[in-house]
Amino acid sequence: MTQETAGAYLSLKDVAEQAAMSYAAVKRDIENGRLAACKIGRKYFISSSDAAIYCRNKKENQVADGYTVKEILEIIPVSYAFVIGLIRQGHLPAYKSGRRYMIKKEDFRHFIDNNKAF
Repeated sequence: MTQETAGAYLSLKDVAEQAAMSYAAVKRDIENGRLAACKIGRKYFISSSDAAIYCRNKKENQVADGYTVKEILEIIPVSYAFVIGLIRQGHLPAYKSGRRYMIKKEDFRHFIDNNKAF
């Protein structure tokens, strides 16, 4: 086997595992042109070099010190819709990572401190 054929391509499932993302999120990135892939039958294959770059970029864009909306719900007893409303109204700073909102821990602490009743 040449270097070109030995381990040159990864399955979509393998890339999703390496990037710590869901299968559907990686497939969506392929369909939206954010990740190059070839499709053979119903399966997608990604070159190992493209997969490495994709995984590195995804890990760099993730906030290590932040919360998802679901994690916020575990901290304060409010509804999902209430938190989304705060984000959309600009009261709680957040950014989108894929399809989910991420809130930096320092922004959440600042939000809580500014909304104390006493």
